[in-house]
Amino acid sequence: MLRDYLLSACLKSALMASIVLVPSRASAIQPLETFLAAARQSNFGVREQRATVEQRDWEKESAFGHLLPAASARAVYTHNQYDFVIPPGAFGPTSKGGAITPYNQLDLFLQVDVPLVDLSSYARVSQARELVGAANAQLELSQSDAQRDTARAYYAYVGSAALVQAAERSVKIAEDNLAFVSTRRSLGAATELDQERARASLEQSKQDLANSERLAVTSARNLETISGLSPTPVSEYPIDDLHPEPGLATWLAYRNTPADRVQAALNRAAESAKKAAAYSALPTLSANGQERVTNAPGFVGHSNFYTVQAMLSWRFDYGTYATAQAQASALDVQRVRAERTRRGVEDDVFDAWDRVRTGIVKSASSRAQAQAAVRAEELALSRYQSGALTQLDVTQAQRDAFQAQANRIQADADLLYSRVLLRLAAGQSPHVQPSSSPPVQAKDLGAPPALPLSPTPPPLSPPAEAPTNPNSR
Repeated sequence: MLRDYLLSACLKSALMASIVLVPSRASAIQPLETFLAAARQSNFGVREQRATVEQRDWEKESAFGHLLPAASARAVYTHNQYDFVIPPGAFGPTSKGGAITPYNQLDLFLQVDVPLVDLSSYARVSQARELVGAANAQLELSQSDAQRDTARAYYAYVGSAALVQAAERSVKIAEDNLAFVSTRRSLGAATELDQERARASLEQSKQDLANSERLAVTSARNLETISGLSPTPVSEYPIDDLHPEPGLATWLAYRNTPADRVQAALNRAAESAKKAAAYSALPTLSANGQERVTNAPGFVGHSNFYTVQAMLSWRFDYGTYATAQAQASALDVQRVRAERTRRGVEDDVFDAWDRVRTGIVKSASSRAQAQAAVRAEELALSRYQSGALTQLDVTQAQRDAFQAQANRIQADADLLYSRVLLRLAAGQSPHVQPSSSPPVQAKDLGAPPALPLSPTPPPLSPPAEAPTNPNSR
């Protein structure tokens, strides 16, 4: 009866130890796409850039306003110490006379100014228009960055939720093991050292659980801060099918990323700024009309009259020349920045693609490692029951099993995030086609782990070129 009891307890512990989490791309009640959509609207960086777009748009309107007619009105009151009035008939019987300088003089000026030819202002309008385009492209880039941060936070939250599951089961295994060892000691089949080691293992598992729960809470908070959406508990853990991505050349061929569009617009804006500085050395032509209403008509003899002017002005100094040269140098600087940005985009694509390539290998290996560690834990428990191993071996096997599960959680989460990151780096939709392997519900995590789809992990050498569709398999 004693042997049956011990065997039953051992089998129970071994069954709990057979749990291997499948944390890969986990789906909470809200899928990843829901968080990405929320981040495109509510992320702080996106909201700030959206306000910047509006600011640039009004700056463009301000620059355009300088090319439109401008109306102004000016009223002037002047008190003079002495007046000067010409009486009627002073210059002949038909002369009306009038006030030249009254004591209290009132003047009203109504004026309209019309710029006719101002090439520099036209170039500044073009520059402002390109800056609006750059701001809109920067908004897309901010949305892409927000989606990248959201995907990272999403998989961190999912991985931490899976780690909590692993830690809870590790605590349960350690509790069963302590109960098993305590029973053996009460029957004289185990030493006090075995019991204390089992108790220490249980306490370590509790610490792992506390750390995992803290990580899950922090990850959930971080995801909410980045996306503006509060996550709900994780309900299932889909399994990545470890399919390779299309070849690197396919991803490097995408050259119309948000970062590229930002730099292209800034290039055009710099070119317009250079033209505006050069055109400042050219003459400008404008016209204005003024209506004056006054109680001091003077020799005109009319209390209201208008004047019309056409003005051709030209100014050139060394400062104008220096400004033109500075804007030419600014254009060269911007072109270098555009080249550096393009190289940076290619580096990001290369890094993300290589992360997927190596992540597939690491994920497949970590799954095999987790299976082996859980099997080793089961064997250690069984052999300890038969007296072939010590409690120290059991404790070490339990720690190895938990660490292997944690490694697998990290590897699977990194792989799924790398797939999203690759698409965002190439300027494509972050949507990744669902895995062909069915998801595992949280309540079914006690089922034996599935083996990788292929017995041999994909090689580290670059795969053959795939079709240009990044979602094709």
